Amino acid sequence: MIYLTTSRDPSQRTRRFARAISSFMEWRYIQRGKKSLDEILSEYRKIIILREIKGNPSFMDIFENGRKILTIRINVGIIRRERVESSPVYFAGKTPFDPLILGALPKSKAGEKFARKSLPKKIVYVRGGKRLEFVYDGERMITLKILGVYEG
Repeated sequence: MIYLTTSRDPSQRTRRFARAISSFMEWRYIQRGKKSLDEILSEYRKIIILREIKGNPSFMDIFENGRKILTIRINVGIIRRERVESSPVYFAGKTPFDPLILGALPKSKAGEKFARKSLPKKIVYVRGGKRLEFVYDGERMITLKILGVYEG
């Protein structure tokens, strides 16, 4: 299970994005409250911390076993939150990171074969390697632009 939380005292837009992407990706959104970073990292094995700049979601820090493995710099566009069914998420296109880190189907032969057979309802279209469109059953739910990917 992947958990997602925000930095302390997030803006309404950041909370809305956190809930929408958690629902789409089937992550568990948790409210941070007054917990310190150390408390959060010791409590959850795999967690994504969403940071903001001037009230806009801007960074996704991905931690595993208390160690930061990846930071993704983002610029969020559309946020539409609706109920989505539980199903695997497929990334269509080449991403600058492995989608398996985010809990999606792997970009391996087995993952591609599974996607072709199951016809997933949740698809993340990767446009030009930088723009991501999260689509559920033909409806665009979230768009974001990747501004940078940093390991460790």
